[in-house]
Amino acid sequence: MPVEAHCIYCTMKHDRKLMERILKNAGLPEDLNPHLFLVQWFGGRDCVIEQHRGILDFSMHAIRLMTEQGVLTIEGEDLVLVQMTAVRAKVSGQIRSVALEAKS
Repeated sequence: MPVEAHCIYCTMKHDRKLMERILKNAGLPEDLNPHLFLVQWFGGRDCVIEQHRGILDFSMHAIRLMTEQGVLTIEGEDLVLVQMTAVRAKVSGQIRSVALEAKS
């Protein structure tokens, strides 16, 4: 009896599409999707990022975080990583911009 091989990427992609369909059909908000990141920017001083995948680069002028959709860059002055968990990061300082470099 042959055993089917499934690649992890294909399984994750299928799970992602299934989650999107479930949320859409149930009329639930997209922010419940664990594959989407959320950025909350408060008055140019604080920024909270949820569902990130880790820090790529950190300095007082720029912080780069990996997300499932691409690289999120926060630029400013005197940036400090106030809180960091496996899925949530909080940055404080004079934040000038938040930009996403989407995956191609």
